[in-house]
Amino acid sequence: MRSALGYLLITRLKAQCREMVRRPARLIYLLLMVALFAVVLLGGGGTGSATRDARELPALAGAFYGLMFAILVNSGFKHGASMFTLSDANLLFPAPIRPRAVLYYGLFRQLGTSLLLGLFLLFQYSWLHSLYGVNAGGLMLIVVLYGASVFLAQVTAMAVYSLTSMSVRRRRIARCLVYGVPAAFALAVVARAALSGDLTLASLVAAADSPLFRLMPVAGWAAGVLQGALTGDLAMLGVYAALTALLLVALVVLIARYNHDYYEDVLRTAEISHSAITAQKEGRMAESAPDRVKLGKVGLGGGWGASAVYFKHRVEDRRARRYVLSPMSLVFAAIVIGFAFFMRENGALPVFLMAVYMQMFSEALSRFSWELSKPYIYLIPETSFAKMRAALRQSVTSGLAESLVVFIPAGLILGLDVWTIAALALARWSFTLVYNVDIVAEMRLFGGVSSKILTMLFYFLLMLLIALPGTAAAVALGALGASEAVCYATLAALNVPASLLALFLCRNMLQYAELNNR
Repeated sequence: MRSALGYLLITRLKAQCREMVRRPARLIYLLLMVALFAVVLLGGGGTGSATRDARELPALAGAFYGLMFAILVNSGFKHGASMFTLSDANLLFPAPIRPRAVLYYGLFRQLGTSLLLGLFLLFQYSWLHSLYGVNAGGLMLIVVLYGASVFLAQVTAMAVYSLTSMSVRRRRIARCLVYGVPAAFALAVVARAALSGDLTLASLVAAADSPLFRLMPVAGWAAGVLQGALTGDLAMLGVYAALTALLLVALVVLIARYNHDYYEDVLRTAEISHSAITAQKEGRMAESAPDRVKLGKVGLGGGWGASAVYFKHRVEDRRARRYVLSPMSLVFAAIVIGFAFFMRENGALPVFLMAVYMQMFSEALSRFSWELSKPYIYLIPETSFAKMRAALRQSVTSGLAESLVVFIPAGLILGLDVWTIAALALARWSFTLVYNVDIVAEMRLFGGVSSKILTMLFYFLLMLLIALPGTAAAVALGALGASEAVCYATLAALNVPASLLALFLCRNMLQYAELNNR
């Protein structure tokens, strides 16, 4: 039966190669990605000598790996992490093959997928090379460590689900360990940095460059492997690589021995993944909802005509336990506030750019983008412009709240005055309109484009076009010596009418469903 699984792997690889030949668009995308990476690699610039503290990179990379590991393991408390597709559940599971052999087949295939997920890190070569002197080999190691951390997270999530799915008490203990262990290490690093003097990025890096931080599973071990490779310390590299390998072996043995019939644990996740993939192929959005929804009060509680969409969004947020901001928005806000703390000596502009960049991800998950993908919005007997304004209302309200949550603490950290903080919050809120209207414009103008890469390209170009008047005016005022508050207020004042104008020009998008056909 091992030969059957080997035959399946080889056949899948051959099928993917033939698919690339039969569909030249995929081959073109592959060549385009290789060309872009070659441009980044050859145009990295710099002399290759580190201009910043070399200890920063392992510490920051370890923190990033640990964050991704915790996020992925957290999903294991609900459904586990499946290494299998729905076709595997229908065809491979009933086959007369030992469960352990099937498990190893799924793990081997998932390892390749996890490594592919880190390919986006290849395009970070330019600043890694100029700031930390990272060469091509070091960059490949960073990608491999990212893939290894994602793979370990998938295996850990599967093990956690197998051990805790039948016991509420075990689930609580596992949740406390997943959150408590990283929090304890983080507090220890912060306390050590605070005791050494001023709490700065340099003091945190110095505190993290210690055996204490490198004792942390996955995050600390990955940082130790990276630091050992960059400094040429083969003993450090070998020790932490061996610890990572031992953890993987222990998890696999635990899954294989503790729960031979693990098929039931992965069926639910395989079904969810299949539904998400099918929805993406059909151009729909598969919105995730909590498993346990508290019904509470029944009814919208207000609204008539198009305005009922806004009150529907409020009911959905209440039932999903989203009262002010979603958990993901709070995470993005915390990232920006932390960035402001470490960049407080560089002024407000880097923090604002970081906030606008992170906002792009939070707005991609907004209610507005979900609403435009649902069919019943076309049935409301109102004008398209009124329906789009009603669908946009909840996103605009939450965008203002998110801007205040981000820039009130960030402004206090940066030592800004009240007017500058208010201008920053308004400027960041104006990009809520820019991003959401950008979705409408992209769907209206390029809705027939099936290529996801071209769709993203058009999305960015339209976003830059909408924000161009405000950005140009703010830069011009800054060059003339205007204050930061005036520049950011001008940016906000011009982003709003530019966004509303683009929304008005695309006002007939909901008049015919075919205009939104991807």
